[in-house]
Amino acid sequence: MKKLLFIITLIFPLYGFAGIYTNTDNFRPYIGINAGLNITDYTIKTNMDEKYYSATINAGARIGTNFGLEFFFTHSGNNNLELASEFETINHEVYYMGYGFDIYGYYKITPDFDFFTTFGVANYNFYDKYDYINVFESTSDKISENSVTTRLGIGFMFTFPGDKVSALFQYKYTPINMDIVRNLNEFSLGIRYTF
Repeated sequence: MKKLLFIITLIFPLYGFAGIYTNTDNFRPYIGINAGLNITDYTIKTNMDEKYYSATINAGARIGTNFGLEFFFTHSGNNNLELASEFETINHEVYYMGYGFDIYGYYKITPDFDFFTTFGVANYNFYDKYDYINVFESTSDKISENSVTTRLGIGFMFTFPGDKVSALFQYKYTPINMDIVRNLNEFSLGIRYTF
């Protein structure tokens, strides 16, 4: 009896996944691109701009009606800060990169309009490239800080007629918890192409 239960617990999930892959209505891969505005919550008082603009590429699949999985890579633009005095100047150029995956839960509002929630895991790297210049010397260096964290999101997606192209708006909250950055609040617009 125990062997039978063990075999059933192995075969049933494999059978379910086989159905997902063989039925094209249940497994729909896509690629996409997002443009985002990220508002950063710093842990220290700074004159650094809290807004970062980013671009994200992603690839994933909608599995069934209510489930999806997506892998992503994101890169922000640079935030520049110059600190100058009579005898020295420090120029900072700060940006970040991240990659990871998100699990999507879709809820149909109309046949072409979905509300969705996301939960994901991401690896973020913040980089600070700086130049220090004084009357005696000039030095440059690049430091980085890494964080593996979770992210939560909500959004809306509209699928255009033909069921291939979708537009989406989403908000994602990411608790970075680094020495300088506490969290990211990302607002993004994106396009998906479904195969």
